[in-house]
Amino acid sequence: MPTMPPPPRPPLNARQRSDLTEQHLNIGRTGGGRAALVNNTLADRGVTSTAAPGVVTLTWKPYAADARYTVVRGETPLTTTKPGQATFKDTTATAGASYQYRIIPQLKGDTSAARTWGLTVAVPKVKHGEAEAAAVQRTAVAQAKAAKASATTTLTWTTFIPDKYINQPIPKACKYWGTKYVYGGDNRGFDWKSSRYRTSESAVITWKNRKVSGYTSVKATHVYRKSNHKLVAQKTASAKDMKVKKLGSGSGYVDIRMVTHATNPFCGGIAKVKGAIDGALTFHITRGGWEIRSGNHRRMPNHEIYIYNGGRVTWVYKSKYASPLCLVGALLCDLRNLTGYYGKYK
Repeated sequence: MPTMPPPPRPPLNARQRSDLTEQHLNIGRTGGGRAALVNNTLADRGVTSTAAPGVVTLTWKPYAADARYTVVRGETPLTTTKPGQATFKDTTATAGASYQYRIIPQLKGDTSAARTWGLTVAVPKVKHGEAEAAAVQRTAVAQAKAAKASATTTLTWTTFIPDKYINQPIPKACKYWGTKYVYGGDNRGFDWKSSRYRTSESAVITWKNRKVSGYTSVKATHVYRKSNHKLVAQKTASAKDMKVKKLGSGSGYVDIRMVTHATNPFCGGIAKVKGAIDGALTFHITRGGWEIRSGNHRRMPNHEIYIYNGGRVTWVYKSKYASPLCLVGALLCDLRNLTGYYGKYK
């Protein structure tokens, strides 16, 4: 008896078509002709993803003819591309999974056009007796519905000292310095749930009207006697230079500027040079992807940037500190560029 072919995919209704358009998703085809879910949320940036059962293809526009990129899925680097390569096919993607991909440039030469991108990709899975095209459509409809249900998205930039205690290495720059005193750290690793930090700022985006609400916080600085770790003094630095600002918005996207800046309240500096946690970032965000347009920060302390959307957390950036001396800035340490990386990806 001949095997019956799977039924064709049902037609989309008006609401489903509207949801797909709103979330910049569509049903297309791979280069080999298979039905695929296409994420066009960053298409105006030259970045797209195409997902068929078991395979994801990422394409982008390189910032230079010989530019190289590292592609990261979740926290796992998958490849570093050849110079000028502008596409990558992930054949290890699991059907039915949802992934967060990052495309991170290796910085070399003129990097003014370099950007880091992130995309949310749902990989279709064919059910028993289902046509592949129907599976792709079902996945597309589900992803669009889930994205639309996320009324808000939160972008957070936090800095923290991973050590429990840390020395102040710059002589006479602070009221408490030398071998008698230590400063309290946050005693943690990268953890979006932690409430222990030095500085934190968040941009909460309400998608219905693309409103951005900014929140900033600076935690108290604690000084301890090194011999017995008894508290000597505590004081909180001003948060007046912490900024979250909406730069603009359009169909399905918002552009945001963040500035993080906080000094040690016990430190006056030397020769009018004050150490500080310091950085700035310009961010383009949609419900299905994002782009770091520009930004840098001093390499002290640790930095973490993440997105909370619909109950799911996406890591954007993690950086471990180089030295407390970097609080002085570019005078003693190179700034860390947020749009990509130099040398080998870490």
